[in-house]
Amino acid sequence: EHVSATGENPTAKPNTHSYTAAIEAYANSGVEGSPQKTEEVLNRMIDKYQSGDPDVLPNARCFNAAISAYAKSDLPGAAQQAEYLLNCMDGLYMSGLPDAKPNTFNYNSLISAWANCDEEGSAQKAAEILERMEQSYAYGDPSSKPTTVSFNAVIDAYAKSGLHDAAERAEEVLRRMEYLYKSGEDVEPNTRSFNSVMNAWAKSGRDDAAEKAQDLLDFMTHLHEEGNDAVRPDAHSFCTVINAYARSQMPGKAERANNLFRAMKAAYEAGNNNSVRPNVVAVNAVMNACAYTMGDVREQNRAMEIAHRQLKDLETSGFGSPDQVTYGTFLKVCMNQMPDCSTRQQITEVIFRKCVQDGQVGNLVLQQLKAMGPPELYFHLVGRDI
Repeated sequence: EHVSATGENPTAKPNTHSYTAAIEAYANSGVEGSPQKTEEVLNRMIDKYQSGDPDVLPNARCFNAAISAYAKSDLPGAAQQAEYLLNCMDGLYMSGLPDAKPNTFNYNSLISAWANCDEEGSAQKAAEILERMEQSYAYGDPSSKPTTVSFNAVIDAYAKSGLHDAAERAEEVLRRMEYLYKSGEDVEPNTRSFNSVMNAWAKSGRDDAAEKAQDLLDFMTHLHEEGNDAVRPDAHSFCTVINAYARSQMPGKAERANNLFRAMKAAYEAGNNNSVRPNVVAVNAVMNACAYTMGDVREQNRAMEIAHRQLKDLETSGFGSPDQVTYGTFLKVCMNQMPDCSTRQQITEVIFRKCVQDGQVGNLVLQQLKAMGPPELYFHLVGRDI
């Protein structure tokens, strides 16, 4: 810009490509203040265009880079600024610049901006953008056609929102996808679609949350067995439902969580789905269900048995190694499911020494050890007072 404006090198005059490259470089840099930098360059580009420069035409690509930069940032008001930029696009398009017409990529970037925003009402905003896309497409604009990415971003927004009816709304979006796909539209639900809805149910706090998540996993499994690879359940699918059981108040939740883990392991060993390979995260989730199991002595003993078996199997399975979460959660199982007695103290000492041997002594383990007591045991094992 400088050498061209001063006449030092008139051939170095920046054009649409030059500005777009600069905007994308800032957008992809990840440095502090990069969203504002993309907007500054974009505004200079718009000024050039509005001043009559025929070589500078703001387009959907350069706008998308700036919108995406805000979508990926954690700046206050980032989503609002992303929406402002999309509205600027629309204004330029309506004033006669066809290259600035908002398209699916621009809308998807804006939906992601709202999905990543933790402000109240952000999920509804994401849903409104999706509705705007659907309406525009219905009125004959193929460039704004919603995609699976569009719907998934709205589902993610609801899953993160904390709304009391977030899970229901997320599942409504999923059902809408299914309806449109069966009607011939190219918006096929995929594994991520289902996983996000199951996650919304797992975090909902509803009494029936675990059953709702389980129903979706069963439906995924059914679709996959019928040949639909787009909804192939993966390890995250199973872990999400196991976590839903762990968070529930259901009787027998340790058994249910363990059964899911066994189904996951069987599916992997059958050789039909490598994406369900069990891992330490799944083991820890089952142990968490054991730790918070409530019921009679029989159910407590069963939870203890499941947790112990999971720990022993993990050590020899090849699916991973126990980490500090594994050891800390197992100690919590012991505290919650065993009476405070010499046997519990002996188990605690054995587990802690194994944890030391594996180099997995972290804050979680030490905090749990403190909670279990007595102080003398903590001093004996750690070498300092609580």
